Order: sequence, then structure tokens, then C-alpha cells
Amino acid sequence: MSDLKTIETIASCYRDNNLCLSVLEEKPELAKQSLREIQLQANGITLNITVFDEYKDAEIQNPVLWLYQILDTCQAFEEASDYNVWRKDEGYKDTPFYQSLYQQYSDTVPRIRDIIGVNVKAIDHYHIEFNTNIAKALREYKL
Repeated sequence: MSDLKTIETIASCYRDNNLCLSVLEEKPELAKQSLREIQLQANGITLNITVFDEYKDAEIQNPVLWLYQILDTCQAFEEASDYNVWRKDEGYKDTPFYQSLYQQYSDTVPRIRDIIGVNVKAIDHYHIEFNTNIAKALREYKL
């Protein structure tokens, strides 16, 4: 699937599941780790998930971009076979903070997937890292 089609799929997921996303107020303990909390609401369920936000994308008023951040977080968790693989893949140190975050994901990620399904995927992270045209299209996406 092309990356532009992936953006459309993320947007369709947002619309089709009647998601309501909001970025929660910045917490200093998360901000120093380039993390941010996003709240997902759907079908009477409210879930908060901590996402990596090195490029401050959570500050852009774009729920499709926020859903990308959630998907990217879910995929990183799902692709790792255990805590140590996950933290090394993400570049995190072995600390109680990241152990707790991993435990939160073990509860939250399956619940998010129950809502949005397992077939919707994030665009490749390198687009965000290098601010490619795909990243720009995602950041500028209008519902």
C-alpha cells in the first residue's frame, strides 16, 4: 500500500470508528522524554495512551496525525517480542518509568486495537523523522 493511501486509510479509520481524540495537557515528566498523552474516545470507552512526540506533532490540531502517533506506538509495542526488545528498539533505558510504560501498553494497546482493528497501520516512521512529502501530507491533512 502506498504511503499516501495509508494516510487515507488512517483518516477513514478515524471517521468510520467515530473516534474523538484529544491531546492532554503536557506533563513535565513526559515532556523531558519527548512523550505526550493522547486520549481516545469511542463507543463510550475512554483510553489514554502515551506516544513519542519528538517533533511536537501533538501540538498540530490534526486528529489524523494524532491517530498516526497512536498507531506508531501500537505497532512498536506489537512488533517487539518483549520489554527488552521494545525498549532497545525505541532507544529507551531500562528504568522503572519505561517498565511501567510498557505495562500500560500491554493493557491499552489491545483495547485500542479492539476499537480500531488490526489492519490499519502507521506510515513508516522515517517519513516523520526526515519530514518527507508524506510526513508533510500527513501533518497538513484536512478531514
